[in-house]
Amino acid sequence: MENAMQITLSTVKAIYRNAIDTRASDCEGSAWWSEVADEVRNVIAARTLGEAAALIEWSHHDWTEVSDTPRNAAKRIREASRAQRINA
Repeated sequence: MENAMQITLSTVKAIYRNAIDTRASDCEGSAWWSEVADEVRNVIAARTLGEAAALIEWSHHDWTEVSDTPRNAAKRIREASRAQRINA
């Protein structure tokens, strides 16, 4: 299994697109993707789903606007990482 801290940017992009936003593109820019990569890696490495949700709660100001919750998003990220054979 790939260590969560060693997840490549291309893998992060695949996980994020699968779990959060299929429309996220490379046009978002490298700084944005770098921040997303840090969040995704941290969510995967979190010890519990609750901890994972807390890590991304602040970064998505109004989850209810998109009918979502940090916990559901964290769960999808962790499930998508498992599909990529990353230990979450």
